[in-house]
Amino acid sequence: MPSRYQSAKRTSMIPSSILAKIHYFLAVGNSLSFRRAAQTLHIAQPALSRSIRQLEQQLGFSLFQRSTRHVALTPAGEALYRDSVDAVRRLSLACTRAHQVAQGLSGTLVVGYSTFAAVGPMSSIIIEFRKQYPGANVSLRLLASSEQLTAFDEGALDVGFMMSSVSTASLHTHPISKERLIALVPSDHVWAKRRSITLERLSTAPIVVGTTSRWRGFRSLIDDIAAKRGLTFNIVEEADDVPVLLQLVRSGFGCTVLDASFIPTLPPGIKSLEISDVRATLDIALAWRADNLSPLAERFIQLAKDSIAKQRYKR
Repeated sequence: MPSRYQSAKRTSMIPSSILAKIHYFLAVGNSLSFRRAAQTLHIAQPALSRSIRQLEQQLGFSLFQRSTRHVALTPAGEALYRDSVDAVRRLSLACTRAHQVAQGLSGTLVVGYSTFAAVGPMSSIIIEFRKQYPGANVSLRLLASSEQLTAFDEGALDVGFMMSSVSTASLHTHPISKERLIALVPSDHVWAKRRSITLERLSTAPIVVGTTSRWRGFRSLIDDIAAKRGLTFNIVEEADDVPVLLQLVRSGFGCTVLDASFIPTLPPGIKSLEISDVRATLDIALAWRADNLSPLAERFIQLAKDSIAKQRYKR
């Protein structure tokens, strides 16, 4: 299959020898003086005049009306000058943009994030990145941690905020956040006046959780914690996303387990409790593939590392 560059060469009807002389033509058209144009181009005036004559012969029409005292563009020359100036401007802009992309100053960065990463430091990192690199476009994709693994393999993600426990050896990671696990119960629940609860006690209640298809990593985390205690959760309902899950809790369908980063965003009608005998945490990491890293992604990763380091220092 031919490359885009090869296809462009085949469809172009302009010989490269003509394109090389357009620069000279624009200099003369700008000053309407072969002498001043030659000085600007730092070439001899006879060589410049010869190049313009060759260009006219190749194009098949005159570009300038010449006299001993006056140089003017022909109507065809005016049309070529006007369009060529615009083309050169756009080419210059394209080169500038390409240079910015090569330097990691612009371009598109595709960022995956899981539900649990959305309420952590991720937002402040992305906001700061957009401030520092206004020429960059950040494309956010809500993907479960396990879905991000597939997206990385397909080359569809530059970086991703995912559960550390789901990451594989093919990814590089940097710790972003570590949150304790909490229980959520309806405000009118018999446990709502408590400050904490044990995991064993929680396992006796009806539990609502995220679906295994979208919450596989988190389900594995809490199932492993329960299994180590010889416990199983009494799961009565599942939900794909957090708003539906919280609505189920608020409506009294059951209790649930999330991480503490959700506490500030809890709607009325839900009470959070500490799980007093669980020390395990939900850890979020920034992940990327080192073999598929753009300059823009490198800058994002470094900014994220610096941002997390500053937050830890303030603590």
